[in-house]
Amino acid sequence: MTSEIQILKDFVEGKLSPKAFEQHIYTNSALEELLSDPAISWHGTYLEGTTAFLYLAELNYGNSAGQIEAHGTAELFLMKIGIEVIASKKYTQDHELLISATPKYIDADADFIEKYILPTDKMIAKADKKQFIKQRYAELFKYQTKPPQWIQHPDWLIKNDKPLFFLGQFEIKNCNLFHDDGRIYLFIDTGTGAVETVKQFY
Repeated sequence: MTSEIQILKDFVEGKLSPKAFEQHIYTNSALEELLSDPAISWHGTYLEGTTAFLYLAELNYGNSAGQIEAHGTAELFLMKIGIEVIASKKYTQDHELLISATPKYIDADADFIEKYILPTDKMIAKADKKQFIKQRYAELFKYQTKPPQWIQHPDWLIKNDKPLFFLGQFEIKNCNLFHDDGRIYLFIDTGTGAVETVKQFY
């Protein structure tokens, strides 16, 4: 087994950190060559039209979303070349815990979550981590009386890394100005007093 395959195995099995794996991706030319092998068919997978190396090189290893993508891609590559591996469940478990602790009306991007929501203490117990995440969401995403009831995908406004305060929502019904019924969601920047809106339609 080559050292490059061992690097992939160590990462998938949880023995190599995402940061260390990222460094190998950027600096290890032999690993790049292995992951770029044109003989491997990615037809029918999310890697169709690219290579495992290019996909891995474009990920953000600084957040949990990028880490789980990298882990899954490395595991898929090893499977494609016939290498058996016992994959670590850490990244999946961390992701599932984050989803379970995130309110349904919020869908912040991965970088914001990593910077402002997740605890910096990586050794924190699972139950404490979940409680911490819930508390951070409550502290940052504030509303007047009730959270937004989105018709479509959650779209809570965030400006300069600061979630705006949610004032409320108004129904749009049988209005000549719009083709469809929907809702207007009102947000206010508590620093400037500026009010911004989000429109969603059925």
